[in-house]
This record gives sequence, C-alpha cells and structure tokens, in this order.
Amino acid sequence: MTIRTVALLKRKKGMSFAEFDKYWRDVHAPLAAELPGVVRYIQRHIVPQGGADEPDNVFGLDGLVILDYESAEAMDAAWASPAGQKALDDVDNFLDVNSVVVLDDYVVVDKE
Repeated sequence: MTIRTVALLKRKKGMSFAEFDKYWRDVHAPLAAELPGVVRYIQRHIVPQGGADEPDNVFGLDGLVILDYESAEAMDAAWASPAGQKALDDVDNFLDVNSVVVLDDYVVVDKE
C-alpha cells in the first residue's frame, strides 16, 4: 500500500523567495530524488501574484511537498538510509524547520 506524506513549508529566515525557490528546485530536489522507496516526489511552489517578488498569503507558506512511498516500511527505510540522512541534513539550508507541518491523508473517495 502506498504511503503519502504532505508537508507545508516556509523558507528559513533571511532567505528571499527567489533564493528559496531556486535552492529547493535545483539543490534539494536531486537529493530527495535519491531516496530509496520513493515512488513519487512532487514540489508545489507558491506563485507570487501580480508580478510580486514574494508570495503574499496569510499563512506565510512558500511551498508544499508530497512524497509517496512504496509502504510505511519503505518510508522508514528511506529516511534511515544514507540518502535520507543527506536530504535531512540539507533542510536547514533552506527551510524554517520549526514551521514545517506534516499532513496525513484521509481518503474519502478514490475512484482510480
């Protein structure tokens, strides 16, 4: 059974949105892509409105990440692996780790 985690993300203090966006996409994504047992990795970047340089949302969010794993065991093994440790060690470079919120799915309808 596939396991999904979703996390709401805020960039670390002192980092511009453009710096965060580029770092997450170009530096962290390749690290996360190496996690064993991951079957899907999706980054959802907040889109600043009206040509603004910074997102303007009441929650102060900069992005959302979705990770699907082969199983709960695969998820645990992914983060315990050397690739998982490397990805975890990198989060302080671009995230405010104290504000990361991890969500769990409660599927109401699934017609796939």
